[in-house]
Amino acid sequence: MDHTKINLIVRLQHIDNQIEEIMSLQKGLPEEISALEEDLAFTVRQIEARKKIAENHRQLRTRLNGIIEDCKEKIRSFKEKQTLARNNKEYDALSKQIEYEEKEIAQAEIQLQDIAHAEHHAQELQKKGRELIAENRYDEISEEMMPDDVLQQQMEDLSEQVKLKKEELESIVIETAEEVAQLKKKLDEQRAVVTKEAKRLLDKYDHLRSGSMQNAVVKLDRQACSGCNTRVPTNRHTLIVQGGFYVCESCGRIVVHERLFEEAANEAGN
Repeated sequence: MDHTKINLIVRLQHIDNQIEEIMSLQKGLPEEISALEEDLAFTVRQIEARKKIAENHRQLRTRLNGIIEDCKEKIRSFKEKQTLARNNKEYDALSKQIEYEEKEIAQAEIQLQDIAHAEHHAQELQKKGRELIAENRYDEISEEMMPDDVLQQQMEDLSEQVKLKKEELESIVIETAEEVAQLKKKLDEQRAVVTKEAKRLLDKYDHLRSGSMQNAVVKLDRQACSGCNTRVPTNRHTLIVQGGFYVCESCGRIVVHERLFEEAANEAGN
């Protein structure tokens, strides 16, 4: 292969490296923001779930108290009617109705007790969680143990962190936008040239970069591939020094002499 073609692909890698260097200024902020947003969403779901339970308890308690009051009113009415009963049959029928309403009251009271027990249990768990927090034993705290106020503060803190990180990221993006745009324009122009002059080599380059490997073309460093530190066979050194390339048998990267990167940088005016 004409060594001019490998020079073209090295220039392409050089531009990609410049873009990657600028993007590294973001210091992993996009990933950090994503992780914070996941934590925030999880915390919000916990808070909303507790609010839903509390609201369900409130509505059920209101309904049950209404049932109890309604049953008591019916019992008072039935007892008044008993005093006017004309015979035992009427009296007994009213007694059965009173008994039925009393059972309804008893069932409602049991449900109210269940609600009270559930709320007391939740409070006890949170009390235990507060004790564990005071002892810095966070690894022993379950979701149910996290106190409401701590969850609320956690949500507010996470929201603030997300806001600050997004502002920091936006500032970096704005500051580097023009430079990145210029480099991407150069990249498109260089890709057009490579596509025309060294399509097969470009396909190899794109294939390597399609995964997590950003540096498809690397320098020969101490007789080894600088991408994975695998030694390059001695009989290929001369070819590399002369401006050729070697495909690393270990990682598949294209290994070239460092001089080609220096030439690419000089040509770019860096």
